[in-house]
Amino acid sequence: MKILTIAREMGAIDYDYETALCHTLGIRLVHREVLESHFKELGANSSLMNRLDERKPGMMDSFFSRADVYYETLRTAIFNEIAKGDVAIVGRGANFILHDIINCIRLHFIAPLEIRVERIARKQNISKDQALACIKKSDRERIGFCNYYYGKDWRDAEGYDITINTAEIAFEDFQKIALQTVELKQPHSDHEQKLKNAMLTQTIRYALCITEHLDIRFLEVICDDEHVIIRGAVPSVGVSQRAENIVKQITGVISVQNQLNIVLKNIPKRFE
Repeated sequence: MKILTIAREMGAIDYDYETALCHTLGIRLVHREVLESHFKELGANSSLMNRLDERKPGMMDSFFSRADVYYETLRTAIFNEIAKGDVAIVGRGANFILHDIINCIRLHFIAPLEIRVERIARKQNISKDQALACIKKSDRERIGFCNYYYGKDWRDAEGYDITINTAEIAFEDFQKIALQTVELKQPHSDHEQKLKNAMLTQTIRYALCITEHLDIRFLEVICDDEHVIIRGAVPSVGVSQRAENIVKQITGVISVQNQLNIVLKNIPKRFE
């Protein structure tokens, strides 16, 4: 399976180039619209994508767990698309979600600020000052988004396999680079198992936290070839047993080790 993630600075690469690149590689391109359709299918509030997509959540969204609902739904949507086969996921910090999937190629497109300003001003028919303001806002939101959800710096080169300066490298050339990299990173059986583990992990997380609304803080799900360990803090034995029973009923789960801790005092939520 071919898996790409595409992170890009505003003005570094156009949608048409992303589409052409994916056509050359023979993979589907997944933008916001596709992910948003999954939100609707999963029954998530339609305002979540509009309010929280690729930006740090506000205090109230964080406090009332709407940011958690967005994040778990986003991860589920991404893995649902991966399950369909060869795919490129654009933005949403997918490079961090898939950082340990060996055959995932994480691309990052950048360009000098002045070039980005010129491109956005021309594309949107606005002044350079307006274009600069749009770019700064976009960068600020993406930095905040990745820092909040992943604890990572969106600009850090370590988060990517290849960083391409589109002001210096022609489209035809980075197509060749991508093709060569795909050939070099063909998956092995252990890579495929790691991806299956990640997908099952997210299925379990979504079922526990979003579908069933169980009060589990600091949830950790570990999947190893269909054997599952669940950890975290819950307020009662009943919640712990309910969580275990839910996981046992999920397709693909062979065994469950319930390592949830019963904590009778109020358990703090994440609040930043």
